[in-house]
Amino acid sequence: MASSHPVAPRPTSFGFSNEERTMGVLLVLVPLTFLAAAVGWPPWTQFFLAVGAVIPLAAFVGAATEALADRKGGKIGGLLNATFGNSPDLLVGVFGVQKGLIPLVKATLIGALISNSALIMGLCCLVAGLKHGTAKFKRQEAGHHSVLMMLTVAAVLFPSVGALVVCGGTHCKSTTSATSILHVSVGISIVLLLSYAAYVVYGILGFQSLRGSEREGSETRHLLQRSKQLDKPTWPIWFSLVILGSTTAALIPVTDILTGSVGPVTKVLGWTEVFVGIIIVANAGNVAEGYAALKFAFQRPASPDHASSVDSGLDLALGIASASSIQIATFVAPVVVLYSLSTHTMNLVFSPIELAILALLVVMFAYIAQDGETNWLEGAQLLALYAMAGIVFYAFPVSAFGG
Repeated sequence: MASSHPVAPRPTSFGFSNEERTMGVLLVLVPLTFLAAAVGWPPWTQFFLAVGAVIPLAAFVGAATEALADRKGGKIGGLLNATFGNSPDLLVGVFGVQKGLIPLVKATLIGALISNSALIMGLCCLVAGLKHGTAKFKRQEAGHHSVLMMLTVAAVLFPSVGALVVCGGTHCKSTTSATSILHVSVGISIVLLLSYAAYVVYGILGFQSLRGSEREGSETRHLLQRSKQLDKPTWPIWFSLVILGSTTAALIPVTDILTGSVGPVTKVLGWTEVFVGIIIVANAGNVAEGYAALKFAFQRPASPDHASSVDSGLDLALGIASASSIQIATFVAPVVVLYSLSTHTMNLVFSPIELAILALLVVMFAYIAQDGETNWLEGAQLLALYAMAGIVFYAFPVSAFGG
């Protein structure tokens, strides 16, 4: 049986896990990025250095947030996660709209959704299936993700179809029509933010546990204990705040350099802004989360009783990926739309290709999640969808996506 003892906070320590030590080595890319921008190295050098620098910075933002959540409890942890969970994507969106790189910003947002829901989830299901055979997870939490992803599709479908009907495409030549589409996007963004606020409150207050059985509560405690056992002793609060503040502060100029070098890079390498945003920029901020999810998916269930109900490792792995995609869809995207009102405006109109990929992704995930179990074949199918999307985004010109 899963242990029912309360989960005690981990002892305070300045120790770093092996993964954090690796990320610490990669932090050398941060000053190299600043040097490249100051000296005037070629734009493609600045771009790839900045992409590489985002990876460890995002990893330490996540580690500091988790440490604070461990010391201060679930309520503070939930608020911190809501604020800093996807800071790289948010900063790319802010600097992107400032520079008028609207196709890049939209592509990064769509790319983050596809990366979390197809690439990371597909890899987790593949790894868990190959390691353990049929792996089980909680249908309720997967159902929440499916519903919010459906809400995301609706949020971009309404203004996109409206633009197609009113403007005959993704761009409106009439100022009046363009203003109407923007107003619709702003209204939908506000609704998405309210939905995200409800999602955060739901998670903080723990209504799931209130409605769950005693066995589900025991499994939740077991999952928390196991996630702590797999990691290092947590950092003290002041140290976590220093790490969180310094890495977030470093992310600001790094993402500024990254977005500023995109234009020259696309010309030199022949890539489109859409491909760069969806495949490269979106995945840079997801590397650390993806690795953490895969690590948990690979872990063996801690007890036979627990394995017969849910695979705690896969449950946690899918939770990491789904929480990130939910934040992108219902928090980062609407915040960027509202911020764009002060600079180059951005709406929620996406191309038919992007809408089709999002819709297929939602359908596939809903099918996989309906029975609360998965295997390596379903993971391979999610990866196949991601690979096909990557081919489309690489091969088609930016005009195919409304750019």
